[in-house]
Amino acid sequence: MWNAGSLTLVCTALTVLPLTGWAATERTTSCAHPSTKVEQNSTCPPDKEHVIVRGKRAGFTTPTSATHLSAQDMQAYRMQTLGDIAERVPNLSFTNTTPNNPVLMVRGLGGTEDEGPVLYTPTLIDGVPMPSFAMGQMFDFSNVDVLRGPQLTEGINAFGGMVSAQSRDPGKKLAGALDFEYGTGNRKRATFSGDMPINASTSLRLSVGGETADGYIHNRTLDRHDTGGWHGWFGRIKLLHTDSHGGEWRFSLHHMLNHGGNDYFETPEHARNHVSYNTSAGVNDTEYLLGSAQYHRRFNQHMLLDVTFGGASTDWRYSNPYSVFSANSGFTLPTRQIGGSVMLSGSAGTLDWKGGIYGQQIKRWAPYDFDMSPYYASRTTATLGTTNVAFMGELGWHFASNWRLAPSLRIEHVDSSISHWTSAMSGSVPVAYNMQESLPRQTLSKTAPLPGLKLEYNPRSTNSLSQFGWLSYTRSFLPPNYSPYGSYASTVAQPYAPSYGNNLEIGYRLGQPSGKWSVEAIGFSNFLSNLQVSATNGAGESLIGTAQSAHSRGMEATAHWKPMDTLQFSAFLGLTYAAYDHFVFGGTDYSGKQMAGTPRSNFGFSGEWHPFPGWMVNASVVRRGHTTLYPSSAVQNAPYVLVDAQIEKRWAHWNVALYGHNLADAGYFTRGLSGGYVVAANPRQLGFRVGVNF
Repeated sequence: MWNAGSLTLVCTALTVLPLTGWAATERTTSCAHPSTKVEQNSTCPPDKEHVIVRGKRAGFTTPTSATHLSAQDMQAYRMQTLGDIAERVPNLSFTNTTPNNPVLMVRGLGGTEDEGPVLYTPTLIDGVPMPSFAMGQMFDFSNVDVLRGPQLTEGINAFGGMVSAQSRDPGKKLAGALDFEYGTGNRKRATFSGDMPINASTSLRLSVGGETADGYIHNRTLDRHDTGGWHGWFGRIKLLHTDSHGGEWRFSLHHMLNHGGNDYFETPEHARNHVSYNTSAGVNDTEYLLGSAQYHRRFNQHMLLDVTFGGASTDWRYSNPYSVFSANSGFTLPTRQIGGSVMLSGSAGTLDWKGGIYGQQIKRWAPYDFDMSPYYASRTTATLGTTNVAFMGELGWHFASNWRLAPSLRIEHVDSSISHWTSAMSGSVPVAYNMQESLPRQTLSKTAPLPGLKLEYNPRSTNSLSQFGWLSYTRSFLPPNYSPYGSYASTVAQPYAPSYGNNLEIGYRLGQPSGKWSVEAIGFSNFLSNLQVSATNGAGESLIGTAQSAHSRGMEATAHWKPMDTLQFSAFLGLTYAAYDHFVFGGTDYSGKQMAGTPRSNFGFSGEWHPFPGWMVNASVVRRGHTTLYPSSAVQNAPYVLVDAQIEKRWAHWNVALYGHNLADAGYFTRGLSGGYVVAANPRQLGFRVGVNF
C-alpha cells in the first residue's frame, strides 16, 4: 500500500502521552476528576494535579485546559462511549448517526471526520490516533484525558483538541476479574480481565468481553424492538516489560467488532419517543484492529525519552433503511494508517526543553451509493491518501523565581492525494440518462510553520495554597484535502483550502495542596480563517466547504470540594460562542450563525458519598444548552438535563451496583438532516452490575 521511501519517512512514532513535561518526575498518585477519589494511604495534589502521565509534568502546572477521567470515574458515571464523555465535560460535544459512532467537537470545532480524512480532534488509544467514529465501546482503560485547544508538541497535530485513552497496565501479581451487567433494552455485557506475571520484570494483561442489546427503538412497521440493537465483542492483550536500564516497554493489541442496526433517522416527534416507521433495520457495522508499541526511559534526573509506534485498521459499513430517503443509500469506509513519534525532553539550570519528530501515513477508501431507481442512481468511489511529517520543539526559560517563558515551534508538512475517483449517475424516469466521470490522481502539498508562546506563573506552594497561571498564543493548522463524495469531477478536482487559527488562552488554578478544595478558570478566543465545514452545494453535492472567517470564544471553569473524607463535590461550567463571520456556500449565507452542534453553555454538578464502609453513592446533574444540530443548522435541539446515579456495595472480592443513566429521560437529538429527519439520543436506562475479583 505504501512505497518503501514513504514508509521509512513515516516510521518515527505517533504521539506520546497527553500532557507535556520538562523535568523528570516520579509517577504521581492516581486520583479522579470529577469526583477526585483518593487511593488508600495516598495524598493527591489539587484538582488537575492528579493527571498521570509518565515522564510528564503534573497536571496542576500544565498550561492547557484539560479534564482527566479515571477508570473509577468512568465506571461510577457509566461512561462507556465517547459520547457519554462528551456530554459530561465542559465544552466537548459530539454528533452521531448511531450511538456507537460519535464524532467529537471541541469548543465548536469539528464534526467532519466522517466526510473527509482530517481530524479536528484526534482520538488516541495507547498513543495511536484513530477516527472517533470507529471507537464504539470503551473497555479496560486506566484513564481518558481530554485536552481542549490546539496542541503543537504532543506528536499528532491537534487543531481543536485531543482525547487520549490509556489502557490498563498489566499488574505484577496473578489476578483476575469478572463483571456482568444487565440493563434496559435487554442490554447484556460481560467482561473478563486478568494479569499474569511472566517474571520479575515482565507481565501480561488480557481483557476480553462481549455485549448485546436490542436497543431502544420500537419499529411499528416491522413490529420489532431490536432494529436499533447491536452485538459485538472486544479484546486487548498488553505486555509490560522493564529492562535493565529502567526503560519501560509496552506492547498492546486491541480489537473491537460490532454489528448493529441503523434504525435511527425519523421525524423529531417519532425520534423523541423512540418510535420508528422505517421499512428495514439498516446496517451499522464497525471494527478496528490497533497495535501499539511504546518505550519510556529516564536517562537521568534531567532527560527523558518517549517513543511510540503503531498502526490501526478501521472499517465502518453503513446503510440507511430504504424509507429514510426512499433510496438504498450507504457506504463502506475502511481506513488504514501507520506512524509514530520520538520525543526527547530534559532540563539544565534555568532552561528546559523538549523536541521530537512525528510521522504518519493514512489511506481511506470512500465509496458511496445512493440508488432511488428508476428515478435516480448515483455511485462514487475515491481513495484518499495523506502523508504528514512534523518537527516540533519547545524551549522553556525560568527567567525569574515564579515565571517561565516558553516559545515553541511546529513545522508540519502534508502530502495529500485523491485517486480512483469515479462517479456514475443514471435514471430512466421520466427521461433516460447516464453520466460517468473519472479523475486522474490529484495531489497537493503544504508546509506550515506553527509558532506558539506561553508565559507561566508558578509561585511556591504553601501549606494552605498552590497557584498556577498561564497566558498562551498558538497558531493552529488543518491541512487541505479533497472532498471524496462530490458527484462532479469539476468540483472534486478543486481541493478545499487549509484552515488556520490564531488562538489565545488564559488560565488560573488555585488549590489546597492536600486536595481538600480547588478551583480553575480558563478563557479562550480563537480567530479562524478558511475553516473547513461539511456542507451541501447548490447541485446537492456533499462537500467540505471553507468559511472565510469564523471565531470561537468562551471559558471553562471547574471546582472541587471535599468537606470530609466520606463526601466530596465537583462542578464544571463551559461557555462557548462559535460562529461564522463570513461563510457563503451553496447559495446560502451562514454569516453570523452559530456553528452547528455546539451549545453555548453546559454545566454540571456531581457528588460522591461513602455513608458506610464498602458503600458508595454517586450522582451527577448536567445541563446542556440550546443548539442547532450538525450538519443541518436548520434543525433545533432544545436544552436538556442529564441525571445519572449509582449505588455500589463492595465486600471481600465482590461488588454489586445499581445504576440509572439519563434518569430524567431527557429527549434530545444528536444529528439532523436538511429534510427534517433526526437521530435521538438514548432514553432512560436502568440496570445492575455484578463483579468478582480473584
